[in-house]
Order: sequence, then C-alpha cells, then structure tokens
Amino acid sequence: MSVGMRPARVIVAALALGLAACSGAGGRVDAPHAELAPPRAISDAEFAAQLHRVLLDTSATDERQSVALGVVRAELGHAADRFDRGADSRGVASVLGALYLLREGELDPAVLDARANHAIDETIETLSRRGDDGRARVLLVLRQATTTGRARDEITAHIAALDRWTLESRTGKPIEQAGDAERAAIGKAMFDPTGIDDAITTISRWIDLAIEHNIAYRETGKRPTPEEATEVARALDSGATTVAALLLRYGDAHRAAAKIDASSARRIADPDFYAVLARAADKDDAPSWRTLFAALAAQTEGHIGGEIGIDKDLIDAAAFRVALEAYRRDPTHLATAVELSRSLATFGLSEAVPLVLQGALKEEARPEEIAATLGVLAEAVDADADAGDLAGAKRTIDASAEVIAVAARAGAGGKVAAAEVEYRMASVLVRGGSLSEARTLLVAATDVLPRASGFYVLALIERNAKEGDRALAHLDAVTRLEGIDPLDSADAKLLAFEIQRGEGKATEAASSLAGALADVSRALAGKQLGPDRVRGLRALGRVLAAYGDRDGSTKAYARAMDSAAGGDRALVGATMLDALSAALVRKDVGAARAALRKGRDAGVQQEDLVYGALWLSFIEREVGAKPDGSASEILGDAAGRPSWVGKLAMWATGHMTDEALAKEANNEATRVEAEFYVAMAKRTRGAGGEDSLRRVAESPVLDLIEVQIARDLTAPQISLVRPSGVKVP
Repeated sequence: MSVGMRPARVIVAALALGLAACSGAGGRVDAPHAELAPPRAISDAEFAAQLHRVLLDTSATDERQSVALGVVRAELGHAADRFDRGADSRGVASVLGALYLLREGELDPAVLDARANHAIDETIETLSRRGDDGRARVLLVLRQATTTGRARDEITAHIAALDRWTLESRTGKPIEQAGDAERAAIGKAMFDPTGIDDAITTISRWIDLAIEHNIAYRETGKRPTPEEATEVARALDSGATTVAALLLRYGDAHRAAAKIDASSARRIADPDFYAVLARAADKDDAPSWRTLFAALAAQTEGHIGGEIGIDKDLIDAAAFRVALEAYRRDPTHLATAVELSRSLATFGLSEAVPLVLQGALKEEARPEEIAATLGVLAEAVDADADAGDLAGAKRTIDASAEVIAVAARAGAGGKVAAAEVEYRMASVLVRGGSLSEARTLLVAATDVLPRASGFYVLALIERNAKEGDRALAHLDAVTRLEGIDPLDSADAKLLAFEIQRGEGKATEAASSLAGALADVSRALAGKQLGPDRVRGLRALGRVLAAYGDRDGSTKAYARAMDSAAGGDRALVGATMLDALSAALVRKDVGAARAALRKGRDAGVQQEDLVYGALWLSFIEREVGAKPDGSASEILGDAAGRPSWVGKLAMWATGHMTDEALAKEANNEATRVEAEFYVAMAKRTRGAGGEDSLRRVAESPVLDLIEVQIARDLTAPQISLVRPSGVKVP
C-alpha cells in the first residue's frame, strides 16, 4: 500500500468504522450476546489505550463488549463537548465514529446518557442541514428507541414527515427517481446494515435502467434529457464500485464479491478491480487487503463526487474499513498504520493514532517513513486543536511519547523530525494552559533544534512559574543564537524587560529595553516592505510605550496598520489588536478609535473586531468620553451568534449577566477571557476588579492577549529615559 495513494477524506468518513467495525476476520459479524455487558467506565487518561484495544480486538467476550461500550460512551461525551464549542463538523465525526465502533445489536441504551443524546441530537440537526436525510433518519430512529413520552411522539412525527417529504420529492423520469432512491438507500445502509439488501436491489434497478437507456440510444439515436444523461453516466461509471464500497464499508470482501455477482453490478464491473476484490475475499490476509486498498483508490481516482462521480462519503468509509482490516491482519505494516491513522484523525478518534503508529514504526525506518509517520501524528493533534478541542488534542499528545521516542532513536534525521513535532505539540499545550507538559517537550526540542521561538516560550513558562532567573537564561539563549533575527532578539529583550520590571530591577530593565530599541532600529533599517516591517513597527510601538512615549507609540502602530493594509487579513487584525491593546493600557481613546476604524475598513475578521470594540468601549467609559458608536455597532452585529465572541457581544450589550458569561466559558482560555472582561467592566465602573486582573495576569494560558494586557495593567511602573544615541526609525 502506498502511503501517498489515498482518496481524500471528509468529516463524514466517520461512517467508516461501521456497526461491524469490531468483527472477526473477513468482516463477518460475530453473533451479539443475548445480554449485553454493562459499559465500563473509561477515563480520559485511559481512553487512547482502550480505543486502540477496541480497534484490534475481534473477540466476542463480555470484556471486549464492556470496553467497547465504555469507549463509545466516552467518545459521545467528547462529541458533545465539541458541539458545545461550535465545532459541529468535528462533533458529527465523533458521534459517527463512536456509534460505528459497535457491532450490530450492541448499542445498549445504557450508553446513551444525557450528554450522548445531546451529541446525537446535534448530529441529526447538522446532517439535516446538509440535506443528508437518509443518515439523519437512522439517528432519529435511534433516538426514538431511547426516548419516552411527548418527546418520543415528536420524533415519531418527525420521522413520518421526513418519509413523506422523501417520497413527494422524487420527481422526474424513472432513471432520475432511481438515482434519488439510490442516494437515499446508500445513506441509510451506511448507518444501518439491515438496509444493505434493499440498497443493493435499488442500485441494481438504477443500473438496469441506465443500461436500457444506453441500448435505446444506440438503437434509435434518441438522446436522453441532460438530467437523464447525468444519471445514466453516474450509474454506469460508479454503480458496480458503489456495491463493492457499501460492503467494504463493513469490512466484508466476501459479501462484496457475492453481491456484485448476484446483482446487475456484474454487468458493468471492472474485471481487474473485481479480481482484486475476489482475491481479498479468498485470501483474507494482510497483503490482499493492502492490494485492495490501492485498487479502490485507483478505481475511484478522478471519479469521486460531482454530478456523475461516486458518493465521496461512501468511498471514504470503504477506504477506512479496508485499511482497518489490513491493519488487523498486520499491525506492524507502516504504510497501513499511516493510512488508518489518517482516517482515525478525520472522524474524531485521534487519540488512538499514536498507538497505531508506534506498533509499526521501527528504529531502522527510512527518513521519509519517519517524516510520514510523525507528519500524520501532528495532523491528528491538529485535527482537534483546530476545532478548539485542546483537551482532545492533549489526550493524543499524552499517548505520543513512545512513538516520538522511537523516531528520535532513528538517527539524526529522526531526532530532527521528533523535535519538529514536539514544537507543534508544545504550541497546542501552551494554548490549553498545560505548561508543565509543554516545558518538557520544548526542553527536548530546543536541545536538538534550537529556535528563538522555543526558548521564548520556555521563558514565558518559567515567568509564569515565577522562575525569573530561568526565564532570563532562556531569553539570553535567544540572543546568542547564530544568525539571530534582530526582531527575535528584540522580542526576547522586551520580555526580559517585563520580567526585570516586575522584579523591581530598574537598572537591568533599562538595559534590556535599550537593547530592544537598538534591535528594532537595526531591523527596520533593513526591512522596507512586507510582514517583517509590520512586525518591526509593532515591536517599536511596544518599546516606545514602555518608555512612556505615547505619541511615538501611537505613530508606530499607525504606521504598522498602514503597512499591513491590503495584505493578509489575519496580519491586519493582529496589528489592529496590538494597537488597541496598547491604547487600552494607556487609556488613549483617539488611538483606539483610529485603529478600530482602520481595521474595519480593511475587512478584518469579525472576531478581531469584537475584541477591539470591547476594548474601545472600556476606554470610552474609563475616560468618560462620549461613545462614537463604532463599538456598539460592531457588538450589536455580533450579538446572538453561536460563537464565543457572539456571547461576549451579548454580555457587552447587556443581554447576558456576568454569571451567565462565566457559565458559557467551556475551556480554560474562555474562562480566563470571561474573568478578564468582567474585571475590566468593574474597573471602568470604579467597582474594583484588580484582584481578578492579577489572577488573569498569572494565567497559564500564555498566548491570550488579555493575559498580556492584564500584566501591563498590573505591572509596577518605572520611569525610563530613552537612550539618546539610538535613532528611532
């Protein structure tokens, strides 16, 4: 199996595990127990190991069943958390991935607690919005079976209405209606294996009609309508592969070949692909399943999605299950482990990825194999981190120590690759406030691959731990790096200044700040355009603000905004927030309004505008300035949106209490933000808030700009004179 040969994945590839995902060899489902074993309690600490066990264990024991049900319950809880964070696609993937870890008949209602039902309800709503009514209906039936009273009656009515709509919406010529029926049947059968036979019958009818159209055209020359032609082409191009993929989605090559033989799919099946499928059914060993994986990818390449391509979700599901069957038969095959890991990460089960990979990666692996392995590991972490699920990402990181250690022992290239992934993981851990674990990874990474960013973050971590001398040592290491960028050196010296200022070391602080100014001046002399110039001007604004040069700092930030304008919106937004945060600290309402106006004119993202509007509103209240209306307009536009900034806007516009805002915070970062904004509101009213700001300043969520603002607001003030020998650019 080629690591690079794989069909593209999408979120609904969570379907890939299937109700028969834990079947024995060849995908044949073991008979369910007469009485289901109760779900075992699975903690987050053991989730990765137990999930991996479920993937590998094909036995029919009560113990395996109990663990599987426990893993499903835990994963449905993770899905609910992801929905609560607004990561709907990730939530859908997690729900489907959880449900399809079970065999047919194993879904014990005891698994479906309140959090699980919440996740399933959200999945039904999301699938319905996508028009995926077949899959949504199966989940509605599941909820119907676990609901009583009026709620059950409502679900029953919903199912009936959905069925009526499905029938009424099937219009057009017979081949068009057959195509609609095929789509619905596939959607149902991918979730519910009892619908497979009906789906095969529906597909056969669809193929037969397409063949009849083709024959009629050859005999009469009469062209079908464009709509009919589309369905004819789709049926002839993908009908046989659809039959095979539907059964392969359940891991059953034997039934896939048999269903092709017994249906109209045999009339149009690719003989080469059919031969590979039949061989997998006969041999049922790791090489034959790996060959089938490659054949499925080749068979569908360029024929997925669109008007006439095969259902992409189905192919993703089948590809995953083929990889899983190959993995079960040989867990030491690296390319198989990499492919399986990609699918696991796609549908919300990243935590098993490190364990899948570590069983296949060997110290003698080639550099490109190590790179592919650690690359897919990093992607698995990012899959959750990008969805805002830092707790989920941390579970994957916690399970990764051994696979990283194996890579690091595989020569110099392995050490560098391991250091790269340690940097990426540490960044995620810092975002989640897991500083001790991040420190461990960064120490290892900087030892192999010294970087300014690594030493800088280590300094932030040590400062948070009140280890000033250690922090300063890391910052000194930045300035001693060979070929150091003067802006990296300036950042290090600015942080050293803040630490020394906080410790009351005025002389040392003055020296560090002077060094930062010299570095920035040198950098700006050589950077006339682009992001580096913007970064330099932002650093200059911070340095001049530290010197108390209000006008100079304001001008530096204004120049940075002008330089960023017309470029990347994220850079413009970050520059705007830098300018606004500096204005908030020094209570400069004019500078804040100018920065927010420039950001809005440049089209920065709403999230950045909401934060900027909040800060401007605080300044206006604190200095007693009459609001110019820009903050209230931005906050009013965002209020009511489901995102976190939408909730902040609701709070800021008086539609949510302080207590309600705190309850809406669903991770460490949003909890810190909630405390910061409530504290700032109290401060502007003269009602305190200083203690809360000090707590925010000491928060372990180091990358929040609110933490830096709180540090600046609560830092001891020292008077500094700008060196006369340094020319301000």
